[in-house]
Amino acid sequence: MPTPQTTELPDIPRTIGGIAAALEAHWQDKFWDDVRRIHDGISARMAIDDWWRQAVIDTAGSDTAKRAALEDAADLHLIALARADSDGTTMNHEEAMAVFDQAQAS
Repeated sequence: MPTPQTTELPDIPRTIGGIAAALEAHWQDKFWDDVRRIHDGISARMAIDDWWRQAVIDTAGSDTAKRAALEDAADLHLIALARADSDGTTMNHEEAMAVFDQAQAS
């Protein structure tokens, strides 16, 4: 069985400044709008995770194959972080979306 190929993630700090520095210019206004809407730890985590993922993908420029590989690698990294932070409980999709909707309404 072949070993899955792994893609090394670029060294982008998972901070507002690190992400802002790595994002393509066309994302900057949307990014800063989302940063201004951060109001608690959950919304901060969601914004950081979403935009860090985009910054990682953006490092590939216009190379679509590399963008796809980085997208997969970033997703796997975020899944691993979520599992590490988990207390062992899980939510189904509907429960997760209810939490998301509540956070967006706040």
